[in-house]
Amino acid sequence: MNDNKMKYDLKLIILAGREKKGYSQRKLARKVGIHHSSLNDIENGKIKKIDIEVLGRIAEELDLSLELLLTAAGYNQAANMFKHESSLDRKSTRDLKNLIEEYRLSQMDLLDDAYQKRDNVRECRSRINSLVTKLENYDIYKDFLTIDKIKEELKDISKELVKSTEKYDYSKLPNDTP
Repeated sequence: MNDNKMKYDLKLIILAGREKKGYSQRKLARKVGIHHSSLNDIENGKIKKIDIEVLGRIAEELDLSLELLLTAAGYNQAANMFKHESSLDRKSTRDLKNLIEEYRLSQMDLLDDAYQKRDNVRECRSRINSLVTKLENYDIYKDFLTIDKIKEELKDISKELVKSTEKYDYSKLPNDTP
C-alpha cells in the first residue's frame, strides 16, 4: 500500500470518527491537546510520522481502535504488537471501558449474591439458636411451643437454607466475545 493511500485511509477514519461524535476539527484538536492546524495536517497527510501518543489520544476520544489508527498512519510494526489472537484486540478504548464497567457491575452482583446468602444463613442460625434455647427451657415454653410448631419451624428454616445453596447464575456475567 502506498503512503498516500495510508494517509487517505487515516483521513477517512478520523473524519468518520469525528462525524460520529459530532466534533469539528477544532473541537477534536482541543480535546486531544493539539492545535487545530496540526489535526488538519494529520488528516490531510501533511505530517509524515504522527506522534503515536497523539494517535492514542485521538483513538480514545473518538472511540476508535488504536491498532486501526496505527496501521493507517503507517506504523505497521507498532500495530502488529496488538495482534495476539484476543477478542479484545480490535475493541476501542470506549468498548474496553464499557467492558470493564460490565465486569465491575457483575462483580458487585456476585458480591451481593454472596452477601444475601450469608445473611440468609445468619438469619437461619439465629432462628435455630432461638429454637434450641426454647427447647432447652421447654418447661417454660411448653404451653405454646408444640412439637408440631417445632417441626413446622424446622421445615421452614430448612427451606430458607436451600436458597443459600443455589448456584449463582453465571449467564449474568459479561460476554467479551466479538
